[in-house]
Amino acid sequence: MLMPHVRADLARYLPPKPNIVEIIRALLQYGFLATLVYRYGQWTKTIRPKLASYPFKLIYSILSSLCEMLFGIDLSSNSDIGPGFYIGHFGCIVIVGKIGSGCSIGQGVTIGYKGAGKSTGLPVIGDNVYIGTSSLIIGTITVGDNVIIGANTTIVKDVPSGYTVVSAPVRLIPPKNPSWE
Repeated sequence: MLMPHVRADLARYLPPKPNIVEIIRALLQYGFLATLVYRYGQWTKTIRPKLASYPFKLIYSILSSLCEMLFGIDLSSNSDIGPGFYIGHFGCIVIVGKIGSGCSIGQGVTIGYKGAGKSTGLPVIGDNVYIGTSSLIIGTITVGDNVIIGANTTIVKDVPSGYTVVSAPVRLIPPKNPSWE
């Protein structure tokens, strides 16, 4: 189960007919490395007997902390991320939730609990979803398949499959006493 997911993740970072340099470059992408550490963490949960898993979980804990410090990417081990996951940009990424296959996210994305003093459920995100830079998906919501979420968009309600969601349009408000008059 681990290797097919890793292969699908790596494929998202490669051009159609990669040469060895492009493969090495893809293997060193911070998004792929963070996802690889996440996949390793998921694998550690399958080790039996449980006592035998502790050294591997310790290694995962160290690697996960390094990913968070060096790359600014926190993929919680409590998440369920499908194959073909792609992180397009560096930093400020926090993910706790269920994400389908073939999803892409930009920098500054937060997916998780609603908070505000209350513990709420986690988001469920469908397949082939694009989540733009600095978007927030929080609370017990469902985002359908093939959804595009624009940059700086906060999602707190369900989104049906196939929709594009963008935040409010920009309004330009002129100054009351413009200096050019």
